Amino acid sequence: MTDDKTFSRLEKLFDIGMLADSKVLIAGCGSGGSHVALQLAMSGIANFTLVDNDILEIENVIRHACGRRFIGQRKVDALESAILDRNPAASISKLHVDLLNSAEAEAAIRNSTVVVSATDSDPARYKINEICVANGIPFVVGRVFTRGIGGEVFGYRPGIGGCLACLEAVLERASFRKGTREIDLVTEDEREKMYGMEIPEIKDSPGLNVDIAFITSFHTRYVLDAIADRLKARPKFLAPIPENYIVWGNRPIAPFNKHFQLQRVTLNPQDGCKICKQSAV
Repeated sequence: MTDDKTFSRLEKLFDIGMLADSKVLIAGCGSGGSHVALQLAMSGIANFTLVDNDILEIENVIRHACGRRFIGQRKVDALESAILDRNPAASISKLHVDLLNSAEAEAAIRNSTVVVSATDSDPARYKINEICVANGIPFVVGRVFTRGIGGEVFGYRPGIGGCLACLEAVLERASFRKGTREIDLVTEDEREKMYGMEIPEIKDSPGLNVDIAFITSFHTRYVLDAIADRLKARPKFLAPIPENYIVWGNRPIAPFNKHFQLQRVTLNPQDGCKICKQSAV
């Protein structure tokens, strides 16, 4: 930590120093990942690896942690500046690479205390899942549903809970996310008219920053929980979170029926999972 008083008002409420040696990898430095990184920095996390191969565009700044003065910069560079503005003593490594095709990014994941999966790419999410499961590294995935109607956060807990592949297998048999994607809300003709894309290429539209903020707060809290689980003793006032998967609804649009609706789920390892290869418990 620094010698100044940056964290002085937190030190008596929260064991800041216990988190100082943790290494957090942020996979995806867009609207979600940037806010999670900044919240972690303000919670005392000081060691970051930022992974993203994108540039900050003008349309990003309305939801991103970095504003207009960063337009045209690499997202990893812009986010580095935002983190250092809160904690100048933070140690930050940057990888302006495609996570799917980078041996350096894979090595960084293996060297992390916890991975923040904030990419909007399903292949990247599953790549992180495979690497983390193989190496016993916890990770936390956050995703905002279409138009900001809600979102989900899932934390992989090595040796205890199921992995991302287990989660997807369970969700195929459940209705937690029915109607939560842009692709679910319009007909095929409307998709072609609106997007001019093939159906698999359509990305979810994430909604307002205030909608995203609920999910990034949950996301951050789960990351802190994962870090605390790996310490010899948990920081005070950071009680463990029993469930490893939550679904949050911002407003009463199907599948949600009221504002601020929360569903908590404990995901166990699934029998026959090809990734974590654990029997159901």
